[in-house]
Amino acid sequence: MFHLSQMDQIFLKSLADVVRTSRTTSQYDKLTFTTQTIADIKNEIQSRQESVRYQALLKLFFLAMEGNNIRWAEFQIINLMGSGDFQLKLGAQLAAHLVIDNQSQGLIMVTNVFIKEFKCGHVECSTTLSCLGTIANKDLSDNLLTHVLKLTTNTKPLIRKKAIAVLSKIFTINPMNISGNLEMVIQQLQKETNISVLACGISLFCSVLKVAPKLYPLFLSIVYDQISKQKSNWLLIKLVRISNKLISLEPRFQGKLIEHYTRLLNQTNSKSLQYELIYSIMKYFKNHSQLYESAGDILKQFLNHQDPNLRCLGLECLTHISTSAGLMEFQEQILESFKKSDYFSKLQILQLFKDFTNQQNFQTVIEFFLKHSDLESNHKIIESLIFIITKDKFINVDDPEKLLLIYIPVIAQKIDTIDNAIRFKEMLFELLTRVPGLKVYSDQLCNQILQTYATQSDSLQGPTLNIVQRHTQLKYSLNHREIIFKSLIMIVGESVKLLKLEALTNIIQFLEQLNILNCYESSLSDIDSLLFKIYIQIIKTDPQNEIIPQIEQLIKNIYNKLHNISIVKISFFYESLIQNKSKDQLQELQNLYEEDLPPINLEAQKFIKPPEGLDLSKSFQIDIEEIEKIKNTNSEYIEQKQLIQQQQQQQQSDSNQKEQEDQNNQIERRQENEEELKQFNNKVDPSPKKVFKINRDEELPPGIDQNDIKKFKEEE
Repeated sequence: MFHLSQMDQIFLKSLADVVRTSRTTSQYDKLTFTTQTIADIKNEIQSRQESVRYQALLKLFFLAMEGNNIRWAEFQIINLMGSGDFQLKLGAQLAAHLVIDNQSQGLIMVTNVFIKEFKCGHVECSTTLSCLGTIANKDLSDNLLTHVLKLTTNTKPLIRKKAIAVLSKIFTINPMNISGNLEMVIQQLQKETNISVLACGISLFCSVLKVAPKLYPLFLSIVYDQISKQKSNWLLIKLVRISNKLISLEPRFQGKLIEHYTRLLNQTNSKSLQYELIYSIMKYFKNHSQLYESAGDILKQFLNHQDPNLRCLGLECLTHISTSAGLMEFQEQILESFKKSDYFSKLQILQLFKDFTNQQNFQTVIEFFLKHSDLESNHKIIESLIFIITKDKFINVDDPEKLLLIYIPVIAQKIDTIDNAIRFKEMLFELLTRVPGLKVYSDQLCNQILQTYATQSDSLQGPTLNIVQRHTQLKYSLNHREIIFKSLIMIVGESVKLLKLEALTNIIQFLEQLNILNCYESSLSDIDSLLFKIYIQIIKTDPQNEIIPQIEQLIKNIYNKLHNISIVKISFFYESLIQNKSKDQLQELQNLYEEDLPPINLEAQKFIKPPEGLDLSKSFQIDIEEIEKIKNTNSEYIEQKQLIQQQQQQQQSDSNQKEQEDQNNQIERRQENEEELKQFNNKVDPSPKKVFKINRDEELPPGIDQNDIKKFKEEE
């Protein structure tokens, strides 16, 4: 660190002063402060004192961090890069990337500075190579390539390593420089003994393969030699990774590696190297059974290891198994690992079974995950199970009846999110639609799930989904259990005709529980529809059944709770029942509607102006005589409308006929006029007509000919 002189300490602002002033300056005075600071830096950076120039350079860094443009200091920074003081030189090299790019005017100066610094000591040369790796562009790469290649033979391993790293950047920027120069680097690396330089060379090979993959034959020999003789685990890891790329380009190369991979698997204790070997073997050596089995044994150790990181690495290797049969070999270890895995590892295992579950392990997978679900991963487990069940249109399901009556009720009880409830509803509808004969079991399925919901209906918890009914603008919330409840009620309603009388009676007894109608108010309209269907079905089969009054009472309770009941729906109900009931039964049914219907909710259709004389706040009764009178009025209006339409059609036809007659008369008159005119046109004039010829030449001025005029026009 430079020590400032006494005069400098009095008049020079240090970096701390600039930072302190910048933080205390208001937003309005910021521009003035920045302008003044830049003016001071321009004067200080030209000073002869190294300490003053160094402080100016530090303040330039601060201005750049504040978002100011310091491109104006390009030549000053390049000049400082060649300074004799190392600290000032290092600071300028660190600031070079802020001012130097492809459009910089000082590229020639930078090239000369780098060439000079490459000839200095190894410390200056090292920092210069780092700077070149940061600001390298096409022009600098082409100009300095030969100098960097010379540094690959330097006696210092640090310089050789950094030179190879810079060559990687140069070859990436301009692949045209690879030809002829890469061979020299490979020859030098074949003689190299330093591990860090060799590791940097492997990184160079990977960079070249990205821009010029067709050059892979150059790397096969050196990679094979290094794998056969190297003992450094970190270098072997790099060699295994580049071998994976070479195998994908040249599959025959894997045959050469079998012996060395087997030796490394049996000898090394490094878990990181074992992971890279297993990863490569699982992906590229599936046809070599002995090597594949050895890697599988070590992979099982990874899956059963106490370290969660190793278990996670083992699961990552399993993602490269392309068949379900290959995964079933490790199924026991994977399921055992699931019990003691963290949340992330559980997600990995679930993804594996989503991809590779088949009919053979379907039952085992479903039962295991239903048994070992916990609060943290329960929603992901349920999501994965629904995916496994519905995958490829239930291709994994070989026993639909068992799935419907055993597994699905358990899944329904474990659902705790709205998304999974919606997925469950879609799965249930699709299963009952695609698999014939399952609707017969819908009452058993719904009975198992609904009974559980009835016992827990007093405490509905969990996130809710806000719904707004379009026709009433009423707002209500749905949670996951209400979504499933609605779907089950709809399923039972669709299967009413297939259910026996005993099953229908059980459903009515279930719905008679008071907490059902109180807790699932958003499903009252669905329950209402279900009751209508059950009511009609029971009347058709057993009109004297004792459960009919219970259904009527349930309907009445629902009407008392619903504020948007439709009169059309009630009239449809009457119309459907009147064909199946005697007069005595209809008289008894009248008691159901003897009371006034509840008034219309004031929020319903609030944007529609009601008719004059209609008070929406009052209750109303259905007047059958008034309805009949309206029907008679409508029939009379329809008859009168038909007569009016017939009269209009007759008048229209008469007018069209008259117009047609007028058009025919006009055509006849036109034809008569044309015949009269033909007589005058056919008369011949006895006196011959005179033919007049005009001599254009006589009308022209003297001395001008007609040909001269034509020639003049052509010239124009």
